Amino acid sequence: MKSKFAPRKSKKGKSLFLTFLLLLSIPVFVIGLLQDESFDIRDKAFDDIEVSDVNPCVISFPNVNPYSLEVDSTFRVQIDALSTSLGIKALSVIDENNNPLLSKTYDEAMPKRVSESFTFTPTTAKAYEIKGLMLDLNKKTYECVISSPYDVSGVRAIADNSKPIFVTLPKNSVPSQSIKTGDTYEYTLVAEDIDGDTINYSYSFTPGTDWLKATVIEDGGNGKLTIKFRGSTTDAASYLANIFIHDGYSKHLASQSWVVSVSPKENDIPKVKIIEPLTRTVISDQKTLRVVWDAVDDNHIVKFEMYLSSNPTNEKSWITIDKDIDYNSTSYDIDTSQFKDGTYRIIIRAIDNQKPEAIGMDVSEEIVIAKGQTEGKEPDDSVILDIPQVINFSPTSTDTVENSKPTIKASLIASRDSTVNQESIKVLLDGNDITSDIKINKISEYEYTVIYLPEDNLDKGMHKVHISFSDSSEKSVEKSWTFSISDGEYIDSDSFNIFGYYINKRVALIIAGGIALVVLAIFTPMIIFAVWKDNPQESKNSNPTIPPTTPRDNSVENIQPYNASTDVEELVTETFQAPKPIESVTQNESNSIPEPEADLSILLTEIDAAKKENEENS
Repeated sequence: MKSKFAPRKSKKGKSLFLTFLLLLSIPVFVIGLLQDESFDIRDKAFDDIEVSDVNPCVISFPNVNPYSLEVDSTFRVQIDALSTSLGIKALSVIDENNNPLLSKTYDEAMPKRVSESFTFTPTTAKAYEIKGLMLDLNKKTYECVISSPYDVSGVRAIADNSKPIFVTLPKNSVPSQSIKTGDTYEYTLVAEDIDGDTINYSYSFTPGTDWLKATVIEDGGNGKLTIKFRGSTTDAASYLANIFIHDGYSKHLASQSWVVSVSPKENDIPKVKIIEPLTRTVISDQKTLRVVWDAVDDNHIVKFEMYLSSNPTNEKSWITIDKDIDYNSTSYDIDTSQFKDGTYRIIIRAIDNQKPEAIGMDVSEEIVIAKGQTEGKEPDDSVILDIPQVINFSPTSTDTVENSKPTIKASLIASRDSTVNQESIKVLLDGNDITSDIKINKISEYEYTVIYLPEDNLDKGMHKVHISFSDSSEKSVEKSWTFSISDGEYIDSDSFNIFGYYINKRVALIIAGGIALVVLAIFTPMIIFAVWKDNPQESKNSNPTIPPTTPRDNSVENIQPYNASTDVEELVTETFQAPKPIESVTQNESNSIPEPEADLSILLTEIDAAKKENEENS
């Protein structure tokens, strides 16, 4: 026979088990959260680490993203150290296997600030741990931290780092690459890097192309670059435009060159189209390169000219192939053995018989000469062009800047075979000259890094940075970009915003866990008591003096409370016929209800008599 009360004991046991499980899981949950350094999967606000009293030793990768280093490539690493005491005694850097990457002592010089460079070559796709230590003259050791303008932490290598690519082509120009004077030309250039590396860019035009204005929409941060070229002119001519892009890798240099032909309304200029080579061509073994073109003009073309250049917009860099090609020629074979390894483009010009003469031109796709003529092994993060560059500037327009004193940084690279003219460096912030307040780190003769840390808080909103410099070849470059400081709506991933107050997440979780434990300590005894105490309704319906009857049939679901007179009467009717009422009882007595004790006594007497009579009869 199953007991009615067995399921209730099982429920009590489960409730008690779940209560203690919850009690024990709270501290485990809090500890697990505290072990995780990242409570938010969003990128943290831009906060580049610079050498200071707080961080006296900083390791940085000046040209590439340290979180997407390509395996088997060599990168330059810079270490900056600052001592506020007597001076610096030694610097040392090791990898995770304790292999030395840099070790230098300053026993005699005892400088208070030093900048050193070393190379690092990852061999396996994984995360790397680079440890640096600075020892000052007080024999106190400081650990170096890794800084990056790419909003990442640590060092990680991947199997392959992809080259940034152009998503759009000049043929997407509106209305086309051939326009009339007075018409508006527009081309929106888009480039992407699938690794999310910053895209460095440098564009230029042939002289007289001031009418073509460039508007930077996305400045290359987070691997996206968008520039709109737009304008109109009344001067008929063929105008060349060129843009270089790269992600810091010397082998990842890409360029796009195109011609905008502007014809007078009453005439036209020759239209030239290079047919072969149609795509990027690499020359490693062959000695000759065949070039095929086509040209049309309303007037007579008198001759063609052919040049080779690594930067078509710089006419001084043009290498003359032939300046007097017959007007009816449409092909030419170039002897490539006389040219050094490098990336070039072919330029073809067509001159007509007008006075003044009209010149049309076209530029080919990249021609890469790679015959192994380059001697020595250069770092894989050294991109040298025929024009100076301002690259890896930060913060960019894509960075979420919450710090009102952000670190402003950029790398300056001289043109090929040139050095940076340090006296020419000029930096403007919101139109104000801050050159005297910047710090300049020399990585090499041709590469510098400029750093500016504002002393006062910058206003919320947009700010503009402008950097210019020249090199020993008297070539100059200017670069401008913008960034914005958050208005406070951004929530710090390391803090909770509670009623306008920011509380560190670790502190908040410790407090929340303590409160939860206190609450559980108070309510757990109450929960256990509520689970195990008797049911009040059951206690109210039971008779403490008489135990409840056990049902004979398992199918009976509802067990009524025990009633002495009713239960005994049902028991008697099963075994004997109840005697007739006693006639001597008066009418008033028959209408009155006897007391339970008396009624029970009479019934028991009758039962005994009936049993005795049955025994005698049997």
